[in-house]
Amino acid sequence: MKLPATYRNAFLFLITVIALFSLQSYTPQSQPQKKKRRIELDHADSLMYNEKIVADAQRLIGHVRLHHQGIVMMCDSAYSYNSKNMVDAFGNVHIIQGDTLNLYGQYINYNGDTKMAKVRRDVKLVNKTITLTTDSLDFNMNTNIGYYNHGGKIVDTANVLTSWVGRYYADRDLFFFKDSVKVTNKDFVMHADTLEYQSEKERVIIVGPTTIEGTKEKGKLFSRSGWYDTQTNISELYKDSRLERNDQILEGDTLYYNKTTGDGRAFHKVKLTDLKNHTVITGKHAIYNEVSDKAMVTDSALFMQYSKKDTLFMHADTLRSVPDTSVTKDTLRTKKDDKKIFLAYFGVRFYRADLQGKCDSLAYRMKDSTIEMYHDPVLWSQNNQMTADVVKMTTHEKSPDIVNMENNAFIISEEDSAKFNQISGKDMIGYIRNNNLYKVEVNGNGRSIYFAKDKDKYIGLNRVESSNINIYLTDGHMNNITFIKRPDAKMLPLDDVNTSETMLEGFNWRPKERPKNRYDIFPKEQAKRKKTPGKKVLEPKEKAQKQNKIESAPKSLLRTRD
Repeated sequence: MKLPATYRNAFLFLITVIALFSLQSYTPQSQPQKKKRRIELDHADSLMYNEKIVADAQRLIGHVRLHHQGIVMMCDSAYSYNSKNMVDAFGNVHIIQGDTLNLYGQYINYNGDTKMAKVRRDVKLVNKTITLTTDSLDFNMNTNIGYYNHGGKIVDTANVLTSWVGRYYADRDLFFFKDSVKVTNKDFVMHADTLEYQSEKERVIIVGPTTIEGTKEKGKLFSRSGWYDTQTNISELYKDSRLERNDQILEGDTLYYNKTTGDGRAFHKVKLTDLKNHTVITGKHAIYNEVSDKAMVTDSALFMQYSKKDTLFMHADTLRSVPDTSVTKDTLRTKKDDKKIFLAYFGVRFYRADLQGKCDSLAYRMKDSTIEMYHDPVLWSQNNQMTADVVKMTTHEKSPDIVNMENNAFIISEEDSAKFNQISGKDMIGYIRNNNLYKVEVNGNGRSIYFAKDKDKYIGLNRVESSNINIYLTDGHMNNITFIKRPDAKMLPLDDVNTSETMLEGFNWRPKERPKNRYDIFPKEQAKRKKTPGKKVLEPKEKAQKQNKIESAPKSLLRTRD
């Protein structure tokens, strides 16, 4: 039957509306949301409900046990809120999650929708090998992250950690501590403002100013960044790092330290300070062992020894510090002394206001203030230049300082640019007082050339030969000579003197090599290398030459190098 047009239009409109409504009702946005699982009750001795006391809540009393998405909660009593999916638990509250995490407290508010547990009073969290105790802890059971803001303590198999503020990331076995942080170990105590702790590795991550002090032996570590492994007692420190031990301070931008073996390494802006011996060594790379008390500094190495009189500045390719040892007659045992022996190798140059020198190898014995110079040594004092195969100088608090020149000894004193007083001999002993060389003893094959004066006028050239000579000087100028044995002396008028007669055999005046100030002890070629990136790599031939120099050093020096 054909419907009238009016009814047909109304029917089509109704079908269209139903279709549109159906499409809207089945869009993904309008699909019903999955309900969050509610907190379920497993057991309670009794259940009560009193809207006048707590609205919309069941009161659970006695041996209460609830569960929620893998979490089990037990307590003495609780309020369970039907509309909020929340529980307030009271008395001996215990939450268990998985096989390892246990959370205890006297009161816990647990939200089933967010899985956040707010634990108060006598709080204890136990997970694997760690135990956290505090008075107030918020723990997200969904992310396994907990935090306290009013003081807490962490205990594991090796360490006790306390702080005012703490964060615990259970899945990562990581703690973050802030404010009044303290780590206590059987070997050390650590204080910091901020640090992280990897509980499984028992490793401390330093992220702020941190001090570590030994509990059994005196010693202190400081750094602003790095890590300390409490299992192995190995640390790597990366910022403003410092190791203090037995009046020794080792500093560097990067510091490696093994407390068990006593080994320390420092890199970049290295500084090694010896408070007892009043010395400072700087460079770019240092090795130190606190057990053997030995140290080595390389790369732009600089040695400074300060005293009431002045400061000695010395540079070499390698600087070493070793304990001085002595053999007692009674026990015939080697005994350590507080004093040190400082060794310098390759390209040694030093400067002090009253004394300058250079050589290839040097030993400085603090016990008797003796400097031993080897391999082409040169020593300058005022207008005097002293050379020999070996030069040994001993400084004293009270004058005089003594210089021993062994084999091929030669002293040159500059009168002016064209006149030089000279002394040569097998061995010599020079005496320095008030920064001036005032006496020289020549032992064996003594020869001397000096320009004689009458008042301020030169009157001739004296040439003297004698096996033993004593020479006295004033302001660097010879004024008296004593011959122990009969001399062979000759005075020549200046007009009759040839240039060759003004120089003894072996004469070599070397003013250009003399350090002019504390900065001039670094050779010019090294300064050029500093401007060029990278470090020079020694060829095999150069390495062999350096090794030969060490091996050919006198035994008195080599004994101290081990």
